[in-house]
Amino acid sequence: MIFLYGNSILVYRGFRYARKKPLKITHATIHGLAFLFTVVALIAVFDSHNLAKPPIPNMYSLHSWVGMAAVVLFSLQYVFGFVSYLFPGVREPLRATYMPVHVFFGLLGFVLAIAASLLGLSEKAFFSIPNLSNLPAPAVLVNMIGMLLLVYGGLVVFLVTEVGYKRKPLPEDVMLLTHSASSQ
Repeated sequence: MIFLYGNSILVYRGFRYARKKPLKITHATIHGLAFLFTVVALIAVFDSHNLAKPPIPNMYSLHSWVGMAAVVLFSLQYVFGFVSYLFPGVREPLRATYMPVHVFFGLLGFVLAIAASLLGLSEKAFFSIPNLSNLPAPAVLVNMIGMLLLVYGGLVVFLVTEVGYKRKPLPEDVMLLTHSASSQ
């Protein structure tokens, strides 16, 4: 989820001079794949808890709560973003008004997903790595993965919030998905 989520966010920064319609479709497609993989992962997690002998309780840790918050926020963002930006007929002023909200909550969901991953890494390490305080090789690996997640997340947030990387508007952007060729 984190890798696809971050890449989807960066589509507009990496292709700053591309036409907006293909970027919107790419952004939505990558988010759709992230959502699909997230649903599969949630099913696997709940099954691994429910089918264990004895069953493991669900939603008992901060990791699970933050993770579920990230998934719910991600899902809402996808629905509202799809309706606001890919649904024909939504007026440009409404899209422009919603854009800062979409960006803020998109970044919040991304940061929550990273936080949930870091909490999950710590939780797994505490439960399964003996002598964790001695920093055995598996603990070093867990810590390095956590640090890489932080660096990746920090870079994505920086690129999204740094004005110099913002996509430059093109003349056809205002006409995108608001008018058909026959109405001109």
